[in-house]
Amino acid sequence: MSILGGKKILLGITGGIAAYKMPILVRLLKKAGAVIKVVLTESAKEFVTPLSLSTVSENPVLSKFKDDDENWNNHVELGLWCDLMLICPATANSLYKMANGNCDNLLIATYLSCKSKIFFAPAMDLDMYKHESTKQSIKKLISFGNILIPPDSGELASGLVGEGRLPEPTSIVDFLTAHYSKNLPLKNKKVLITAGPTLEPIDPVRFISNHSSGKMGYRLAEEAKRLGASVCLISGPSNETLNENSIDLVSVRTSDEMEKAVMSRYQNSDIIIMAAAISDYTPKSYSDKKIKKESRSNDFTIDLKKTNVNRFCA
Repeated sequence: MSILGGKKILLGITGGIAAYKMPILVRLLKKAGAVIKVVLTESAKEFVTPLSLSTVSENPVLSKFKDDDENWNNHVELGLWCDLMLICPATANSLYKMANGNCDNLLIATYLSCKSKIFFAPAMDLDMYKHESTKQSIKKLISFGNILIPPDSGELASGLVGEGRLPEPTSIVDFLTAHYSKNLPLKNKKVLITAGPTLEPIDPVRFISNHSSGKMGYRLAEEAKRLGASVCLISGPSNETLNENSIDLVSVRTSDEMEKAVMSRYQNSDIIIMAAAISDYTPKSYSDKKIKKESRSNDFTIDLKKTNVNRFCA
C-alpha cells in the first residue's frame, strides 16, 4: 500500500477550469488507499459536478453550510477529521481569501479550522499568476506553514504558454507521496523477504509441502514498503496478493529455487527477513512419470534427504 494508504484527505476544489481534472485525482488518491472527502465552492460546480465527485470519492460532496435538508455541515468537524487538506485547484481569488481570512464559504471556513498539514496547488492564467497580489498571497500562505505544490509551465486555457498550469493528477499524487516519504525509517533501504511454503516434487503430479499461507511474509513486505524500503519478496506458492504494485515479487516453487533466488540477491540487501516455511526434507529421487498404482506395494516408502534450508534461514 502507498504511503498515502489510510490517510484521510480533505480535497477543497475552487472555481478554476482545472477543476475538471479532480475526479481523476480523487480516483488516484483512492487507488493509493486514501479516504477522501470533498468540499466545493459554488463556482467550482460550473467546472465539475458534485455527483461525479461523490461517485469516485464514495462520500457526500459538501459546498454549503447547510444542505438541502437544512442539516448543518460542520466546518470545524471537517477540519479536525482530515490528516491533510489539499486545496486544488486554488484560484487567485481563493488564495487571497485564504491568505487574508476572508471567510465567505464552507471551503475557506474549513481551511481556517484545519489543524493538519495543508497543501495548495495554484492554477490560473499566466498574467494572473505573475501578478504581485497573487505572489503576495502565496508568500503569505507559505509563511503560515502551508505547502505549495508549484504549478507547471505549459499551454493555458487562454492560449498563452507559461506558468500557472495545474500539474497532472499523477504529479500531485507523486508530490504528496514524496513529502510523506522524506523521513521514513527505511528510506533508501533494500529489504529482502521470503514467504510461503515450498513444494518438493515426488513425480509430475505429487509433492510434499506444508500449510504455510505466506500471509506473514506478504504483510511484512507491504509494511516495509510503507516505511520507505525498496522491497523484494521471494514467495513460494501462495494465494496471498500484494496491495502494493511496486514490490518486486519473485515466485518460486521448490526449496532449491528459493535458495537460488535468495543467494543471488542477499548481498545487495540491507535487511533480510526469512518468513518462508521452507521444507526441511525433499525426496531423494524424482520420477519423471506419474508413479502408477500398479507399481506401488501396499507400503509405499519415499526416501527423503535434508534440504539446504539451514544455509539461508534463521
